[in-house]
Amino acid sequence: MKGIVVAYISSKKYGFINGEDGESYFLHFSSLLDKSSEYKLIKGAVVEFDPIPTPKGLAAKDVCIQETYVKKKMVEFFITKQKIPKGLNVEASHPISTHFFKDPSEGREYIKQLAIEAGANAILGIEFEKNTFSEGNYKYTVHAFKGDFAFVSENVPCSKKRDELESALELDSLLANFNSQFKVIEAREHQLREKQLKTSHTGCFIALIILFVIIMFIFSR
Repeated sequence: MKGIVVAYISSKKYGFINGEDGESYFLHFSSLLDKSSEYKLIKGAVVEFDPIPTPKGLAAKDVCIQETYVKKKMVEFFITKQKIPKGLNVEASHPISTHFFKDPSEGREYIKQLAIEAGANAILGIEFEKNTFSEGNYKYTVHAFKGDFAFVSENVPCSKKRDELESALELDSLLANFNSQFKVIEAREHQLREKQLKTSHTGCFIALIILFVIIMFIFSR
């Protein structure tokens, strides 16, 4: 019987096939006739298999993957707390920390726009950090965001080897641009962050001096 792979989780070695009879079949790695072809088990891949009933439902046995070419396609921009997104390829990633904002929502929008400017299509492992800045006797909380700017793709089946090769060339070009742009943005952001921290520390130091002078004045009377 023929069918189409609708899902396959490589880390867990199983997935599902929609058979040409309209039924859903459980697929396990051990059922592959050619174990080296596992990388072709992607959504949309055409397979041939023997359907068998099991106590838990229908399953696929002696699975053979039809001639399938695989190209990599950029996914839509997304932000996640996960470091490794399931079912996707992290082609490249670079860690970054933004400068500080009084409004956390402003900081979150800023890091998103920064990632897009760098040519990334994902921010992985996003989190925020709190710090306390001071201006004289006035203290306030600020927020910075950090995470990995990433270039993420997904595998999709294609019918021609040419499509596979063209997608690889396009990916290489986009990755080169991403890596180059990130260096510029990371250096700029590092300067902004260090300037803020230096200014805050200077303010704290001045406040301590003023406090010390006041205390000395009180005790000298």
